[in-house]
Amino acid sequence: MNLDMGKVITAKRKEKSWTQEQLAQAVGVSTPAVSKWETGATYPDITLLPPIARALNTTVDELFSYQNELSDDDVSGFTQKATSLYEAEGFDAGWKYCQKLLQEFPNSIPLKFYLGNLFQSFMIMKIDLGKEDIQSYYRQAAILYEEVLLSGYPKFTYHATLILVGFYTMLNELDRAEELLDSLPKLKTDPDFLYPSIYALRGKNEEAMKLTQENIRRYVSRVSQGLSLLGAFAREQEDMDKACTLAQINLEITKLLGISREIAYADMIKIMVARGDKEAALTYLEEYTQHILELSYDYAKSPVFNRVTEKFQDPSYVKKVLAQTILIDKEYAPLKEELRYLQIVHQLREVIETQTHTFRE
Repeated sequence: MNLDMGKVITAKRKEKSWTQEQLAQAVGVSTPAVSKWETGATYPDITLLPPIARALNTTVDELFSYQNELSDDDVSGFTQKATSLYEAEGFDAGWKYCQKLLQEFPNSIPLKFYLGNLFQSFMIMKIDLGKEDIQSYYRQAAILYEEVLLSGYPKFTYHATLILVGFYTMLNELDRAEELLDSLPKLKTDPDFLYPSIYALRGKNEEAMKLTQENIRRYVSRVSQGLSLLGAFAREQEDMDKACTLAQINLEITKLLGISREIAYADMIKIMVARGDKEAALTYLEEYTQHILELSYDYAKSPVFNRVTEKFQDPSYVKKVLAQTILIDKEYAPLKEELRYLQIVHQLREVIETQTHTFRE
């Protein structure tokens, strides 16, 4: 972690939405002088540090101890340890560690970006959370990502905006969510769909095929989510036939392509429960449970995805989350007295109680 006061001054100035000229006027120096500080060509005279700190709403100590510039390795190491703690010791241990880091390095924008969203993947394993508790965690995380946006770091702006849209949707603050969405650039074409043709014409066939497979993998997931949303609308309108057809299409697509089918199975089970067909619901639930038990990210034998590599190869924690999701879902309540359901629960509890190593170093 190297002292770089120029980057400190730049970040603080941007937080105030000031130009270099405005800062120069506030502390009584020339604009080129501020420019030299920010590029690291020179350091401010020691007598200027107090007025600079006052102008930037900070302290001289913070100018010297500002930890925004944790190295990439530092941030990566902290993030890895945080995810490992969440997985190994539970939600509270992971959250506490993240809060400790954020207090120790309160101005590190990369740290806020990488730690702020971790809690979502592990919250479901904290079974005693109420609605107000969940909203509190999302509210605290939203504050972090608003700070990331205010920092003006281009590297994080787009993804921080998308994350905030999700947070504010969860908090039912739809005006802010829509405002953020409106701020994003409107892309008519995804460049990733154009690159494979260029790669192929250059003779880079392996790169072309790999990117094409990754594109299909990404968009199939979006198609599955879209079909599920259409099905939810149909269920709200009590058009169960349409909802069932949409869920069946979703299930067949995901089966055919050999990808995770949790969305489609969950929809089918809930539709059958709503129809009062417990036997069909239990049959789908048994299939879903078997799918969880056999879940794998090994696509080596897939003709569609054999060049795709998932970030995490060990699916053990994902299995645990999917199992927990079934056990806490209130829409499955009508099945809970059935013998077949109790047998399923036994299998799922074994998954939940198994030690996992998805995020371990």
